[in-house]
Amino acid sequence: MPPSRPLSTALVTGASAGIGRELVRQLVRDRGMTVLATARRLDRLESLARELPQGKVLIEAGDLADRSFRAHLWERAEALPGGCDLLVNNAAFGHYADFADEDLATMERMIEVNVVALFDLTRRALASMKARNSGQICQISSTLGWVGLPCSATYVATKHAVNGLVKSVAYELRGTGVRVWAACPNRTVSEFHGVALGRPNDAHAIRGAHADPTDQVVRAIVRGLDSRRTFIYPSLSALGVTTVAHWLPRPFDWFMARWAPGHFRREMTAGRSRPT
Repeated sequence: MPPSRPLSTALVTGASAGIGRELVRQLVRDRGMTVLATARRLDRLESLARELPQGKVLIEAGDLADRSFRAHLWERAEALPGGCDLLVNNAAFGHYADFADEDLATMERMIEVNVVALFDLTRRALASMKARNSGQICQISSTLGWVGLPCSATYVATKHAVNGLVKSVAYELRGTGVRVWAACPNRTVSEFHGVALGRPNDAHAIRGAHADPTDQVVRAIVRGLDSRRTFIYPSLSALGVTTVAHWLPRPFDWFMARWAPGHFRREMTAGRSRPT
């Protein structure tokens, strides 16, 4: 089997904000890669492309819940010079609510974006990369792919699905020259938390309590391109949460059962009187 070629092209989903946007920046600036960036908000993609050297960021706005858009997006990714060397499935969203009160349409869309779109693009990428004996697929998962969290059951379930996919497909790819892996960050400074709370313009919600700096988390993820590990934890807090949950499951569950429900219900109501 020939050695894997250097990574020179990438497709990054969810590139309009947070981890996805910073990933595009660092892949271009630090790795010299050409990146196809996708998200729903065209204006955000255009401003990102203007930040970076001309021609290094290509943009494609669209909704990953649309199957026809996903097919078109992958065709464009494969049209990059030499094909797509790196797929980063970053796009995802969450919503805080008791599961019994969750809106079915919101749940279905979350599963379509967080799971079905990720599975679909991964499947398409594997076919192309295996034919070339080269390539990487990085899933941006979460520490919540290993643990439970009240008021966020659907999102947590989607991340468990992602981690299960990675563990299983990694076995299938041995000897192919293709690597699939996942980054499992803890809470990170981004718009994700504000959107999940229904307060996308609330600076306090965007910042979040004890959130890890986005640039540092992404720097660790980019370093993961040179690793052979199947799962990486891009901050001490991410490593700490998963380590405690694994080695001390009963104390961890005791803490989560007593602290987390009240904490998240307070967060869900805290911003109702706060101006945005």
